[in-house]
Amino acid sequence: MAEYLKIVLQNMEPVRISDDSTSQIGQTATLRYIPGTVFRGIVVNELAKEKDFEEIKKILFSSKVRYLNAYPTDGERELLPSFKGFYEDKRDEDKKNEDKKDEEGEDGKRKRKKLQNVVINGTFEPGCKRAALGSFCYVEGESIHYYNVDTGSDMKIKINLKEDEKQNVFRNEYIAAGYVFTGYIAVEEKKLKDRLKRVFDRDIIIGNGRYAGLGKCRILSCDYVDSLPYQEYMAKGEQEGSCYMMLVSHTVMRDGKGEYCGLDLKKLGEQMGVDGLDIEYCATSVIDVKGYNRKWGGRVPSVMMYEQGSVFHLKYTGTLTGERMADICNRGIGVRRNEGFGRVLFLEDYETVQYKKAGKITGRIAGPEEAQRREEDGKTLQIAARGYYRNRLKQSMNRYVVEHPIPKGRLTNSQLGTLESLATAYKYEPEEARKVIAGYLSHADEKGKRNKKQKEKQNIRELSDYVFGILDAELDVLLGMKESSQECIMGIPKSGLFTQRELDKMKLDLVIKMIRYDYKKPE
Repeated sequence: MAEYLKIVLQNMEPVRISDDSTSQIGQTATLRYIPGTVFRGIVVNELAKEKDFEEIKKILFSSKVRYLNAYPTDGERELLPSFKGFYEDKRDEDKKNEDKKDEEGEDGKRKRKKLQNVVINGTFEPGCKRAALGSFCYVEGESIHYYNVDTGSDMKIKINLKEDEKQNVFRNEYIAAGYVFTGYIAVEEKKLKDRLKRVFDRDIIIGNGRYAGLGKCRILSCDYVDSLPYQEYMAKGEQEGSCYMMLVSHTVMRDGKGEYCGLDLKKLGEQMGVDGLDIEYCATSVIDVKGYNRKWGGRVPSVMMYEQGSVFHLKYTGTLTGERMADICNRGIGVRRNEGFGRVLFLEDYETVQYKKAGKITGRIAGPEEAQRREEDGKTLQIAARGYYRNRLKQSMNRYVVEHPIPKGRLTNSQLGTLESLATAYKYEPEEARKVIAGYLSHADEKGKRNKKQKEKQNIRELSDYVFGILDAELDVLLGMKESSQECIMGIPKSGLFTQRELDKMKLDLVIKMIRYDYKKPE
């Protein structure tokens, strides 16, 4: 059995690997995974610098070295392409709304949704449709947990159009940065083991758009493992009479005449060591696999293959042994196995899966570049939110000054002037301002007592209550702002926009504005 070099990498920047099978004129779609040919290209380009490359080149392009696709990883859990063959209830919008409560548990979280497996007996209940299972999944007990990969896109303008070209604007899709992928290289040639591992001892750049800053990936770990990839899903023990085979990658075989035929049951039966192999039921889709040869400067012939995730319920006479299963899962079936095609798994307890549950990849790690961008974007948004909120506060303060005149009563302009000068002098030291203003008003109150001016004394107390009513209040609540009922401004918590010191300074500004407005009022 081959030894497997396990490569765990994280895309620090967005990655675009063109998906020719789904791309259209004017837009280029991206694969949601890293194909094995990417690893092969990295290995060949690196080892081509060595003196004996011509000797090892044939091995690198042979089935003795097989470059497997790298699929997303959720934490420590390696994901597989989503299984085909599952159906779910098809409900119209009205019924969805009616049944929403039935789908939620007491804690308000979504329950698992019931599935039907058409690969078991070829039937499903009326009113069902193919289940939406995202792009990747893992199975745990009776449930299949499914995931999608976030993508983005950019618009470009094509210059130097040819005579027959009219489309000059096109869109490129890419995988968002920060995902962790796990891929493998199966190595049967022991003398290449260490050299292959050394290729991945540094960061790599993959995919399209390299000159636009895309494709930078960091190697998180790279080491040999002593088990088959995805062995946890493989059937344990012998499979007598029937089994379930899932395609981990796109797969096609050739028949005895050398023509592509999907699955060559005679050849596959020989590999399995059974007789009368037949497909009882299956759930499949096909894909037109294309490619490009840089040396030839042209496209390679396309091949129609079964798509990864397809599942076959195989029936036969005899027993499929664990040794045979491991050998087929190790070597693969069909053509172009060097590129990662033809990988299969014989599934354990596939017929027991009957629920689905949506998941979000928690293992995604934002790279330093992305984290820096997010931090900068967050700072920009915070600055914008501060500016917006400050302007709203100023507008509300101006309105408040007009609608809530200061209770002057018998107070003289000199008393208000003293209060204004103290607030202005200590505006940048709000805590000290409170002490000084409190001392001044207390002194004025004592002075009123000594002079037995009861009305002035009462006016001083009203002024004191009024001023400290402003200084002690929540500013946005005092001003009656709509934002006072909101927790956030532009998604930023209000508590993070201004410090308490800054808010106290604004309150002193409000007191100063009110006194100055009183000066300008006609007598």
